[in-house]
Amino acid sequence: MKTVDIEKINRNNFKSIMNVLSMPGKVEKIEPLFKSTFLALANTLLYSEVSYFYDGSEEFGLIDAITNAQKEDEEQADYIFCDEINEFLFNKAKVGTSKDPEFSGTLIFKCNDFKGLNVRLSGPGINGSKDITLPVDRSFIKFFNEKNSSFPLGNEVFFLSEKGKVIGLSRTTKVEVL
Repeated sequence: MKTVDIEKINRNNFKSIMNVLSMPGKVEKIEPLFKSTFLALANTLLYSEVSYFYDGSEEFGLIDAITNAQKEDEEQADYIFCDEINEFLFNKAKVGTSKDPEFSGTLIFKCNDFKGLNVRLSGPGINGSKDITLPVDRSFIKFFNEKNSSFPLGNEVFFLSEKGKVIGLSRTTKVEVL
């Protein structure tokens, strides 16, 4: 029987998500857990002192047992996971407060790939600007820019492809549609 080193998988995946968050536009690979990169990402981010909301069909039972994270509604959750890109959930996510900006929601969306809208990223972690494609539409970019316009308030967003690649946008990233 092959053993699985969950802590090692978590360390590697945490490094990947920190890389894509600190260098928006960078793509990293997520190591699967229980044959799912989505569950691996959830297992990396969740622990007993945070809450989450999930809209989808993945089996979160094992993640619940391992992390003991609390289920919450989308307006109060620290992490929002969704099997598709969902503007409604993005708009519901909390942005923190001036006193406690860290009490914002982080969103993790599944997507087929990163093909879609051509955008230009700028801000911290980007040398000048970076042109990429994101699997979103113009209204998502508009909401992203609005929700993140009052730094340090805002949301971080991750997109996870079906091939296990992840790309992230931090609350400090400026996104321009090309």
